[in-house]
Amino acid sequence: MPVILSEQDAVTVTAARAVGDDLWLSAADAERATGWVLKPEGFCKADACVPVPPSRAAELVSGDEINVAALWRHIGQPLARDVQGETWVLGNSAAARSAQLASLEAPDFSLPDLEGRMHALKSHRGRKVLVVSWASWCGCRTDLPVWQKLYEELADRRFMVLAVAFDEPEAARPWIEAASTTYPCLIDRNHHVAELYHMVNVPQATWIDEAGRIVRPPENAGQSDAFRKMDRASGQMTLEQIAERARIKSVYVDAIRDWIMKGNESEHVLDAAAARAHLRRPDDGAAQAHAHFRLAQHLKLEGRDEEAARHYAEASRLHPQSWTIFRQSAVKMESGLASGPDFWARVEALRDEPYHLPIDMKGIRP
Repeated sequence: MPVILSEQDAVTVTAARAVGDDLWLSAADAERATGWVLKPEGFCKADACVPVPPSRAAELVSGDEINVAALWRHIGQPLARDVQGETWVLGNSAAARSAQLASLEAPDFSLPDLEGRMHALKSHRGRKVLVVSWASWCGCRTDLPVWQKLYEELADRRFMVLAVAFDEPEAARPWIEAASTTYPCLIDRNHHVAELYHMVNVPQATWIDEAGRIVRPPENAGQSDAFRKMDRASGQMTLEQIAERARIKSVYVDAIRDWIMKGNESEHVLDAAAARAHLRRPDDGAAQAHAHFRLAQHLKLEGRDEEAARHYAEASRLHPQSWTIFRQSAVKMESGLASGPDFWARVEALRDEPYHLPIDMKGIRP
């Protein structure tokens, strides 16, 4: 029975015909899996309708069956499938993601914590929210106590931290428990938030105001590139490098504090034009990469590691800027960090380009 993955949903259909790159479903199953309905004016979803060109009618519709794979190609959405045609990913286009971000209305999401309790971003409307990403395979796993201290200080100012782990739950668990966090620490093994907000590394953070508007788009959450100069044999940095890294984090945390205290009067809040100018938007390669990554994560859960590895590799090829995709699937060291020879070779290939994108903020701006 084919499984269709879209956004955060998985729909199993009992009757389907997978023929190469085509997937035929009954009209009822197609609507259940995709939300699109065939009407006289074309395929429709909510207020949008897409006409069916007569020249492509046979490719898209056959009696009561709809070729959802052909439909996805027709509307320009990313698609990925496994070898057997048993698992299909129906992704969202870069244009749709980009338009959502450009609206500056923070894309909603709902993710579980370690106990499986779901937390939705929209449930925190009326608070300022810091959405910050991290992972056990990154040194930023030690940032959780930093956000805890800030949250404890400012919680009575209607401030919330949502820490989103691009990770497996059991890998993230020790770091969450050690930090004794009282803000929600959410698990996003499929990197849904990374796709929604076009986050390409960890830690990255987005500032969202009480009305659910983005006032600082996704950016490096106070991390420096000092690690690139460390002694790799010992893993040690000089005192100067450690001090500079701490300074940048401190400046960034102080900026968040200033925003919480002053709101729109904070010098760190960007107006709509500046916020849009700071947006980094996904391209078609990134959208297709997330479809392959979603498929790889599903295959990994099924124990199909060899096939999963091919889709991880394809995702990295399509979206080379994404360190989250690359490091999630990379070999982990004994420490749990994804910092083996392949990681360092990729870092060295950056040459003069930054690993952590520079933060456009007073006191940090290069």
